[in-house]
Amino acid sequence: MESLPQIGPLHTDVVIVGNGPSALALSFMLAGHRPYYDGTPLSNEFLNDRLVKDMEVSLVDKELEPLCEGLEGRSNNPVALLFDNLFHPDADLGLDNPSVIDWKHEEQTEIDHVVLGKTKAGGTWQKIDGTMQTISQNTWMELPNVPFREWMAQNRRNSGVGEPMYGRATIGDVKDYYLDYVKSQGLQRYFKDNYTVTSVQRVYHLRNAVDSESGEVEPCCRNVRRNHTHCWEVRGYHSVFDDQGQAISRQDFCYLAPHVVLAAGAYDIPNRLGVEGENRPFVTHSLGDFEKHLSSSALNTLSDPVLVVGAGLSAADAILMAMESNVPVIHVFRRGPSDPSLIFSKLPSTMYPEYHRIHSLMKGKETSELYRPMARHNVIEILDHKVLVGTKKQDQMATFDISFAAIMIGSRADLGFLPREGRHLGVVPKWPIDSKHNPIDVDVYSYQSAHEPQMFAMGPLVGDSFVRFGIGGALGIVNHLRKCHKKENL
Repeated sequence: MESLPQIGPLHTDVVIVGNGPSALALSFMLAGHRPYYDGTPLSNEFLNDRLVKDMEVSLVDKELEPLCEGLEGRSNNPVALLFDNLFHPDADLGLDNPSVIDWKHEEQTEIDHVVLGKTKAGGTWQKIDGTMQTISQNTWMELPNVPFREWMAQNRRNSGVGEPMYGRATIGDVKDYYLDYVKSQGLQRYFKDNYTVTSVQRVYHLRNAVDSESGEVEPCCRNVRRNHTHCWEVRGYHSVFDDQGQAISRQDFCYLAPHVVLAAGAYDIPNRLGVEGENRPFVTHSLGDFEKHLSSSALNTLSDPVLVVGAGLSAADAILMAMESNVPVIHVFRRGPSDPSLIFSKLPSTMYPEYHRIHSLMKGKETSELYRPMARHNVIEILDHKVLVGTKKQDQMATFDISFAAIMIGSRADLGFLPREGRHLGVVPKWPIDSKHNPIDVDVYSYQSAHEPQMFAMGPLVGDSFVRFGIGGALGIVNHLRKCHKKENL
């Protein structure tokens, strides 16, 4: 692979690490698009009364804390709830009301930025199989200014594809929607695809460094303002691929910016069991790899079962794939099948019949010759096409022949580009960052790190794993940056 000379150092106001839906929404707002309340009455009278005051002022320029007061919902971040109340009014009541936000492009408010992503725009969504369906309703996948159903209607006219089940979208639709969003909203110049970040670190002002031509003191960032104590140096490499997907060249890059936003998602590194034999070639932690194996192998009802470990939606998807291919499954999961913390109990059965079928199989309410549940069991060791499983106390153990194994027990963010993998940033310092149990600790209105000034986080990294809540962080971040710019111009 050819190595090219380094790009940069390049200077900008904001570097966004990650290019998933949260990053797309943030880029849209940084590009000068401003949200205004359009005056449509809301069922929340208290919020409605606050919004009708100064309607000519953009939400970006309002004080967010009083607007967020008293809001409740499925996010712990008040600004995410505020944005969701306006973008999807009364969604948690089962209603499908249109957005009450009017978007206006105000070029003078643009904040220079760059979005660095390891994939095409859409982040992790670009890595998922396109035939699967989303958990969320299709409208909950949409981004500002482009209603998802309108986009789908236009797409259907060209493709002739039928409407997905129960108002859900296929992953293929979502992937195309996010790719098209960058183009339709004119954001191409901000997005850098196939850019892998390897280092994010503080660089302090070089107050004693003197420019050889002007004789003036040169800061580490040319556009650093007087209110910033430091800027961020973001390094990595840009890969160029051929038509077969092989990397043919690599070029290092360096960006310097007073602000950095972590929008890297939480799905880069699969969790592992930590048992002997987990690295065997017939074991995968990827749903995509599992699907490829099913389609390429001569497996059938008479084959040795595949092992699926986990009790979340990825495990359920693996089971569905296997059973649809008439391949028997041994399903090992450590909780009881009626445990209220299982995601299945939180999904309406009318919208998610396939997942409720898996849950019924887990509980024994439904049976199939292709499915064997092993509730309250753990994998003890993976042998040569065999697996040893047992209860927590290992008072009951059994060995099974298997043809393949899919370990579907969740994933975490790849924050290897940060010192100590960002452990100092969590709500529980020194513990690994985990979207469910230890999200990045941020100010709930600005999304600025509680431990690193001028660093921000959004989306799954702050506990908002659903798109409809993750994109709300863009409002908090841009609101804060606008305040900073106003102070600098006083």
